Amino acid sequence: MLGEYRISGRRASEIAASVERGVGSGDLAPGHVLPPMRELAARLEVNPNTVAAAYRTLRERGVIETAGRRGSRVRAAPASTSRGSLRIEAPPGVRDLGEGNPDPELLPGLGPALAAAAAADA
Repeated sequence: MLGEYRISGRRASEIAASVERGVGSGDLAPGHVLPPMRELAARLEVNPNTVAAAYRTLRERGVIETAGRRGSRVRAAPASTSRGSLRIEAPPGVRDLGEGNPDPELLPGLGPALAAAAAADA
């Protein structure tokens, strides 16, 4: 069912990350059917609830879609997930541009502009 790509991990976050790596690398193509939760749990030697949690995370992130007994498959166009939703912090010394907000220390002072605007209103 999965061909060459092997999902790995012992925790739900590791299993979800493994699937995301497969999708990102193209090894798990859009429409690719993932193994049933119990089958994957047996293969990874984890509790089925662990795989269920991983699949739930992937579904919430828009990586996979589920169709009940017809199984789970990689979405045709996986949704992008913001850094804040993934709770990933930028490493120390790196400027995080994902928020889109400028560093206040790099902005010019507003005093002269505000004084000119106040003078114009008077």
